[in-house]
Parts: sequence; structure tokens; C-alpha cells
Amino acid sequence: MNTSSRLKLAALLATLVLAALACTAGTDAPAAPTSPAQAATARPAIPYQAVVQIWAMYYDESGQLQPGWTGSGSIITPDGFILTNAHVVLPDRYFPVDALIIAMTTSEDRPPEARYFAQVYQADVAMDIAVIRVIADLNNNPVTHSGLNLPYVPLGDPDSLRLGDLITIIGYPGIGGETVTVTRGEVSGFTSEAPYGDRAFIKTSATIAGGNSGGMAADSNGLLVGIPTQLGYGGDDQFVDCRVLADTNRDGQVDENDACVPTGGFINALRPINLALPLIAAARNGQINVQSAQPSVVTQPVSGSVVFTDDFSSVNSGWDRYTDSSGSTDYANGSYVISVFIDTYLFWANPGRDFGDVIVEVEATKFGGTSGVDKDDDNNYGVICRHQDVENFYVLVISSDGYYGIRKRFRGAGELAFIGLDGMGYSDVINQGNATNSIRAECIGNTIRLIVNGYLLLEVQDNDVRSGDVGLMAGTFSAGRVDVAFDNLVVSTP
Repeated sequence: MNTSSRLKLAALLATLVLAALACTAGTDAPAAPTSPAQAATARPAIPYQAVVQIWAMYYDESGQLQPGWTGSGSIITPDGFILTNAHVVLPDRYFPVDALIIAMTTSEDRPPEARYFAQVYQADVAMDIAVIRVIADLNNNPVTHSGLNLPYVPLGDPDSLRLGDLITIIGYPGIGGETVTVTRGEVSGFTSEAPYGDRAFIKTSATIAGGNSGGMAADSNGLLVGIPTQLGYGGDDQFVDCRVLADTNRDGQVDENDACVPTGGFINALRPINLALPLIAAARNGQINVQSAQPSVVTQPVSGSVVFTDDFSSVNSGWDRYTDSSGSTDYANGSYVISVFIDTYLFWANPGRDFGDVIVEVEATKFGGTSGVDKDDDNNYGVICRHQDVENFYVLVISSDGYYGIRKRFRGAGELAFIGLDGMGYSDVINQGNATNSIRAECIGNTIRLIVNGYLLLEVQDNDVRSGDVGLMAGTFSAGRVDVAFDNLVVSTP
């Protein structure tokens, strides 16, 4: 998508959001049924008309909107508010979301019909819950919310659910057909999760296809009590199926070294809708907020004795000075600079030392890269620990578009590979673009922790490499170049 297209899209969305907010003040709240019995009488036991399919769209190279993925949602007010999962409506590392299309359920035996564009009003990544709202028709004409009169499902009480109670899952499964689908099951348990309490998840005996994620879980009275949730944590059996579908370690290949992703598989966990009530209230008040999952602040990092420091003011401190057609490492302007000149390549350097358990801290600034839309920040850079040779070490990385991960280069069972110890995650605490980040790597025992700007982003356990040198690293993906300056290195032993 070129810069012109992005500006046009931004202007369009801004206009639509302002129009939607202007209509909010005159919107009446839905008339809630006075009892479950009256709700069952007034509405069908299976309120499938209130279920929608959500299409997350992106612009292709020709400027045409294309579907990236689909999910389900439930209309919760007649004036167009829809409850779904955050991951259904937000972009991920591999696809942007340039527009959301709402496809309505017009008949139980026909595919959904695309009718509206929608806007994200509230999203909480940690809970994987979002509230979106219809804002325009497919011709980009703003809607009059008070006149929509959409079919909707009233909210029930998930706290009243007991083991064995009937649960009906309604959504668009994404596999095995294009029409709305009903799956029945029972409440099989509950899962606690701080800070959401003892019923952070409702477990069900139903095997739910992945496309239902974000859709409706209704009680026996047809009231909405839960959201089938694909990307949360519902216990060991939350994901019945998990498949390798994405390049989670960002090595340019989708293979067995990538973490499995539950997209398109099966799930059996529900978020209770009472967790969504504050988001719904904020959305109905016209507030727009996307809340990312925040890592924990490291108030007491592991202490250690300083054994090596380098401010890179001297070119004789022992680091590699090397240049070829792929990249270079050298001292420059009181820092140590690693540059990569070609696509999908890593360059790293070491001071020629040896450590066991180690803490490495450094300031890193990405200051150059390939020009062009979506390319300047398609990179990673970070800290190496336990570097034994070119085939065995850990690297803790961030990218200048806000992603992070821990990877291991290891020759095991005769095979050499970069292995992602966890999929690349995203965090707002990473300073993006040409900015400085404080990176801290703790490689102690079998625990490896990545701390950025005082926040713990990732902790993994691994036993394969237990000692070696430290190092600094920079790399590219689809972009052709990146330049990163490192400064104020401190190495400690705990």
C-alpha cells in the first residue's frame, strides 16, 4: 500500500469515525428483557440473526481491498455495536488491517452478506476482547445509527452458569461450509487467571471451529454469556488443534522451527461477557481505546558484579571490524555500528570473551535502513549470550516496528537451525523507528529473559547452551538494509 493510499484511508476513517461519534449522542439503549423467561419468549432460543462474520481487509499492491482473515462477532445493540475478539479486528505481524467489513446473517442456509464497514472502539489484547461499531455502508456513506435497528442479542449472566449447563456456540466456523453454524456443548469447567478472577475462562465440552472465535456463546435462554476465544489461555486443553501456519521466528520460512498457531483449528474456551462490560460501556460513551497487553515492570532486576564495560570510544576494545558485500561491523562516532546491506541476513560481532551465567545491558539505536513504505522498520537487532561458535548461541532481539523475541542457533541431532523459542510478540514499550532502546539480556541457568526499557517482555527456559561469549547483532527481513548503533555496554555476572 503506497503512501497516497494510506493518507486517503486515514482521511476516510477519520471522517467516518467523526460521523459515527456525532450519531452516538442520539442513540437509545436496547430494551433489556426483564427476565430470562421473557427473553426466551420474545426471542428465538438460537439468536443466529445477531451473529455476523467479520472480514479483516488489507490493501494489496494494486490498491484493492482483500480479505486477510475472518472471524465472528455478536451484535449487542440495535445501533450497531458488535462484541468480538481483539485478535479478529487488530493487525498482526504479518498482515495489516486497513478496513473491517461486517457480513450480516440474512438466512440460516445462506452465506453472510457483506453490508457495512466497522470501526474498532475498544480493544483489550490481554483479554482478547473488542467492541467495534458499524460506521458506514459499503459505499462509504456514514450510517444513521438510530435508524439501523439491527437484530441483536441481549447480555446474560455468566456467573449463573453451573457445571453441566447447556451452552450453544453460534458463528462462522471458516471450515466445512460458509453458513452460520450451531455447536452445542456443556459447561465443563472454569479457569482462573489474574487479575480476572476465578472465572476468567469458561471451559466447554463443545469442539469449536476456529472461525467461531469472537462469536456467540448463548445460554439455554438465548442470552449472550461468553465469547469463543482463540488466543487466550484456558488451560492445557484450550487448543484442540495447533498448526504451523506463520513464520513466527521470522527466518523467511514456514517450517517445523516455527511455533504453531491455532488459527483455523479448534478451541474450547469462552471469555465470560462480564469481563467485556467496561469496554461496552466505554464504547457506548463514544470512547475509542485500544489497550495492548502490557508486560511487567522490572522493579528489581537481577543484580550482578560488573566484569566488562565498553563505551566504544576506543577502536582497540576488541570488537570485530569487518566489511563485505553483505554488511559491516565497525566503530563509528563513539559507538559500535552493525550494518546489513542485503535482504534476510544477520550480522553479529563478539568481543572474544567467555562467560557462564551473564547479564548484558546495552543501548541500541536504529538510525538507517531501506527507504519505502513498510520497509524502514522490517528488521531486528539485539544482544547475544552464550556464543560458543557460529552454530551455537542465543540472541534476544527487538525490531524498530515494536516486535521482540528470543531465538536460538543450535546444532542438535546433526541439524543446524535458528529456532524461535517463542513467537515474535508486539509491545508498545519498544521505542519505534529511529529511536534508542535499552536492551537487557539475562542468561542465568536455564532461564533467558529479555528486558526492554525496564519491562520484562519475554522469559523462556532452555538447557542446550550454557556458556560462551556475548555479542551484538542486527538483521534484515524483506528490507534491504538496516544500520544500528550500540553504546554503553555493561556485562555482569550474577
